[in-house]
Amino acid sequence: MAIIGKIRKHSGLVVVIVGVAIAAFVIGDFSKKSNQGTSDIGSVNGESIPYAEFNTKVEQSLEAQKENSGSDKITDQETYQLRQSTWTSAVKELLMGEEYDELGLTVSPEELFDQVQGRQPHRFILQYFKDPATGQYNPAVVLNYLKNLDKMEPKAKNQWLQFEKAIKDDRQETKFNNLLAKGYYVPKAFLKKDFINQSKTLKVLAVAPDLASIPDNSIKLTDEDFQKFYDKNKIYFFMEEASRDLDYVLFDVLPSDLDRKRTAEDVAQLYKEFQSSLDVMTFMNANSDVKSDTMFVKKGAFPAQLDTLLFASKPGAVFPPFEFNNSWYMAKLIDMQQRPDSMKGSQILIAFAGTGNENIKRTKEEAKLKIDSLMAALKKTPQLFAEVAKKYSDYPTAKDDGGDLKWFNDGNPNFDPFFKAGIELKPNEMKVVETRIGYSLFMLVEKSAPVAKVKAAVLTRAIVPSNQTFQDTYMKASAFAGQNKTPEAFEKSAVSKGLQKRSAPNIREMDNYVMGLPSAREMVRWAYAENTKVGEVSPVFDLSGKYGVAILKNIAPKGQQELKDIKARVEPSVKNMKKIDLLAEKMKKELASSKDISALAFKLNAKLDTSMITFTGFSRSNIGRESEIVGQLFTFKKGELVGPLTGNSGAYLVVISDVMEAPAKDDFSYERMQQMQNFNQRVTGNMYSALEKTAKITDNRLKFY
Repeated sequence: MAIIGKIRKHSGLVVVIVGVAIAAFVIGDFSKKSNQGTSDIGSVNGESIPYAEFNTKVEQSLEAQKENSGSDKITDQETYQLRQSTWTSAVKELLMGEEYDELGLTVSPEELFDQVQGRQPHRFILQYFKDPATGQYNPAVVLNYLKNLDKMEPKAKNQWLQFEKAIKDDRQETKFNNLLAKGYYVPKAFLKKDFINQSKTLKVLAVAPDLASIPDNSIKLTDEDFQKFYDKNKIYFFMEEASRDLDYVLFDVLPSDLDRKRTAEDVAQLYKEFQSSLDVMTFMNANSDVKSDTMFVKKGAFPAQLDTLLFASKPGAVFPPFEFNNSWYMAKLIDMQQRPDSMKGSQILIAFAGTGNENIKRTKEEAKLKIDSLMAALKKTPQLFAEVAKKYSDYPTAKDDGGDLKWFNDGNPNFDPFFKAGIELKPNEMKVVETRIGYSLFMLVEKSAPVAKVKAAVLTRAIVPSNQTFQDTYMKASAFAGQNKTPEAFEKSAVSKGLQKRSAPNIREMDNYVMGLPSAREMVRWAYAENTKVGEVSPVFDLSGKYGVAILKNIAPKGQQELKDIKARVEPSVKNMKKIDLLAEKMKKELASSKDISALAFKLNAKLDTSMITFTGFSRSNIGRESEIVGQLFTFKKGELVGPLTGNSGAYLVVISDVMEAPAKDDFSYERMQQMQNFNQRVTGNMYSALEKTAKITDNRLKFY
């Protein structure tokens, strides 16, 4: 978030970003009425979500993402995800707003103040306002930021208001969840029954012939078989969302021989300039496809060929271009040092006016005199460093940690001045370091063993397709789409041209990802367009470095799927059901001649398995996974031969050989605690989805995105 950048700038401390969902900070009030018809991106129980308002929130999220990441580039996938989260938040705000209003749930100004500056602040505050040296929440950062809020630009103020709103919304939701969770009680009778169901155990002997003993080709399925299976499992064929099935082919845009030749020529000219550049790092960052920093790195950080050359050369060496993994590389070795990977130290900060702390009045010169005098005194008694830091250091946490910086790594910009100083120091030696927040007396405590590291300017230039290559590939894809307008022609042409046909089943309306294609939103929109019919071939889609042509294979509307639409998919399961019925008939015939389960196992060429089963517990045996059969078993008597019992996986003959009753128990306090915890999780976890299912939500996003 941009707010974090402002906190860094004004607090005098570096704030550790732990990460709270950006979208939560930029979702405003969607609860206004609107009568703009098709200009609404959706509605919730009659409350409109205007497109203009929604899009403004998306743009705010995109800007926040850019500022938080430090990059102006946002990928298609990131944009898609931000739109999705903005929609989710908009719908949730309207749905939950109705519940809050009905209950009168609010967060008062006093409560919000306590959540920001109280003794037990909100988790967002704890996450964002941390001291990087200790990793602990620092209330001084919050206070310092709020003191400077009026001096900041309007954008920063607005972001703080959004941050406060996120805290308020989260607090309100927590209250609502607590109301639900605390509104239930588990009676002792229920606890006792559940305890018995989990503890009472049946020892069963079971025979279940293998389904594979009946060959698939011996099974003749009828319409009645399919209907029977469908009626029994109808609940599993209800579609909460509509879906589409696609097949598609891809035309990859790859560099041509001419592209490679021209790139090689450009690299050769670039190398001449690279060799003669007086500021090679600036030149590299101005011309390289991959920007580099000035960090020292260990062996293994570069492509193998370059890595070997860098660590075998002397500073100043220049390495001519070479091709590796579809890119060209050239490099210059700037420096080589023996450096530790990490070190541990302590500091005493003496700040001066103008370094971010308005309470400090001393001049820079006065601060320098003070830090020098402390260094002179502590050189003789370094063991007193922590005590002196607690007494004199201006760093907010020094009174608690004695200036302990803990371990920090090479390359960490927050500790770079200390790391540079520590390279030359021995344990317990000190050096005065000037930082942006004042003078620091740094004492090295410990450092890891030094290893060879290099600093190098590495210029890379990727071999990429030219505009002409993109155009040529597009023409091939366009010709394919134009010449193959039927499923038969699509299939035949794909085979003749050596194009791999790929399948993408169960695509939902707001999907962005299509089986290996991370940014295929336009393909999905085409599949869901009103005039797109099954069997229709698409136009060419630009898929970021490749082109695609699709064919719509199937449309599955929302709601109950009809048997004819799933018949092919369920055929293997229907065959298994038929086999189970046939085995059950065979078992009935054998029962007429014998009631001995061991003899029946022999006649049926099946194993006699022993299983331990509880009413609610999970068993590794097949019969233990058959919940309906397990329920029946607890109604039978010990020693009774029952069956055949038919389930989802087989047909069974069963004898209950022993019954272990649940032990006597009167105190169910532990069980009550567990049940309440589980119940609370289910209530809070499923509450919102239940509200969504009962709400009337209109989603028009497909018209806009």
